[in-house]
Amino acid sequence: MADKGVGIKTIRLMVNRRERLIPVDSIIYAQVTDKLCTIFRVEAAPIQIFLTIASLKAMLPQREFIQINRNCLVALRFIRDLDESSVILPDGVRLPYSRRQKQTILNAVQERLSLMARQQEAVLWKQGAAEEFRCFEHFPFPFCIVENKYDPVDNFQQCFFRYANEAFAALAGKPWHLLSGASFSSVFPQADRQWMQLFAQCALENRRFDLTLPQMKTGVPVRALLYQTHYGFCGCMVMTTGM
Repeated sequence: MADKGVGIKTIRLMVNRRERLIPVDSIIYAQVTDKLCTIFRVEAAPIQIFLTIASLKAMLPQREFIQINRNCLVALRFIRDLDESSVILPDGVRLPYSRRQKQTILNAVQERLSLMARQQEAVLWKQGAAEEFRCFEHFPFPFCIVENKYDPVDNFQQCFFRYANEAFAALAGKPWHLLSGASFSSVFPQADRQWMQLFAQCALENRRFDLTLPQMKTGVPVRALLYQTHYGFCGCMVMTTGM
């Protein structure tokens, strides 16, 4: 059962006939094999207990854990990436997920990232981005970083600018400091959902695209190169189609 008290969130488990309080934040993932549940934890030995994944899942905060297959539950904060078949943890451990669960996992991870982004200080984020992408500041080609956010209400991926260099600001027709935090669709209203899907695939699945986008504010078709800068973020370099 979950501990409802104030302070560190814990769950109560009977381990070797003794009740133990397990901090929720210490749980990385849990896996059931032959009815035996192994709970892997941060800097602590795994715990083995006869428990179903459904029972363990019911004890844990719903928004902090996700079931990736029939017998495995993972803490969202420890998911670093996904490939075509596995969830990847910080230490390189790969846990296979059910194919039908892929979009659910992506949505849950993205919702958590969006929540974290909302909690961050915008100034600190911008300082970090400016330092990391300083080399693009006076780059002759427009360049920007967009963050992909999942909107659980509309069940749709949205994109927001997190960084733009001077050339991109000129292309968008807005001062660069007004771009930070603005939605892509508000700056380029002709952008359709297909654009957002491409940004999402780049940011969440580490896919790269070299494509020609419909006319933007300049009235000239442009070539866009998309790549994943960090999980959940997409870098976009823009060039005229003649280049």
